[in-house]
Amino acid sequence: MTDEEPSLRSFQDRLERLDTPIRKWREARERSFAAAFGPKQGRLSNLMARLPQAASAAAALGLGPRDEVFAIFDELFDLYARSDPPHCAIIRGIVHEREARVLLEDYVAYASGILKQGGRPEWLERGVVAASIDDQRRDYRDWLMSLGDLYLSAHAAHLDPSPVLKRIAERSNPERHQAAPTPTREALGKFEDSAYFATSILPQLR
Repeated sequence: MTDEEPSLRSFQDRLERLDTPIRKWREARERSFAAAFGPKQGRLSNLMARLPQAASAAAALGLGPRDEVFAIFDELFDLYARSDPPHCAIIRGIVHEREARVLLEDYVAYASGILKQGGRPEWLERGVVAASIDDQRRDYRDWLMSLGDLYLSAHAAHLDPSPVLKRIAERSNPERHQAAPTPTREALGKFEDSAYFATSILPQLR
């Protein structure tokens, strides 16, 4: 038994206790959004015009258990960053078994926001770890954009994201799954060589 295993069981238990609160909060937000948005038929321009009102209705329900989840993520992601690849695979599995997985993308945005306000360098690492654990499971295009925002926030804070991307890439999933065009290990490690970086990120660095 390694030193990490009891800690990982503890994280698993803490995240499991939040499953029901997260699920109820998420379902309430979805109901509120749907009620404010109304029928999904009609012209695209009319549907798009209703989006802000529906989003505001969902946001009015507050952050729910988000802050509690993020506090656990802070600890777990720091552990991930200093773990070997096999333990990182276990951590990814723990998170994806729990409802907290739906907040990974929000956590990347949260870390990006802290960096924009002059946050400490570990927020770059935590944000990249969140992207690694997310593993492009929901929408790889949204994943790329959130990673790009994090990169730009780090650059604005005078931090070099390149070493962090490569270091966390080594701990990321080396296998591609259906939702992603490339494995997350490759997507992180070669992010600065990607077409998305060349067209959407690089011009903002000049």
